[in-house]
Amino acid sequence: MNWRIFATDASQPDFDRLSDERRAALADDLFAWVEAGPPHVNRRVVGGLEFFEDRVGSGFSVTYFVDESVPYAAILRVREI
Repeated sequence: MNWRIFATDASQPDFDRLSDERRAALADDLFAWVEAGPPHVNRRVVGGLEFFEDRVGSGFSVTYFVDESVPYAAILRVREI
C-alpha cells in the first residue's frame, strides 16, 4: 500500500522557513512514509479530532492528520526540535 503525504496550507510557512538543506532532510523522512505510512506514535485529540505529533530522524516534530481509508497523511505543522 502507498500512502499519500501532503503539506497543508497551514504548514507551508513552516516549510518556507527552512533552508534548502533542512527541507531536503525533512523531505527524505516524509518520503519514507509513502511506503510504510506515518509512525502514529504520539496521538493527540483536540476538539474531538485525532492528530499525531511525532519526531522524525532529521530533528523535526511533525504534526499531522491521518485518514487510513484513503490512506493519506496531511502535514499540519513542522517544528525544529
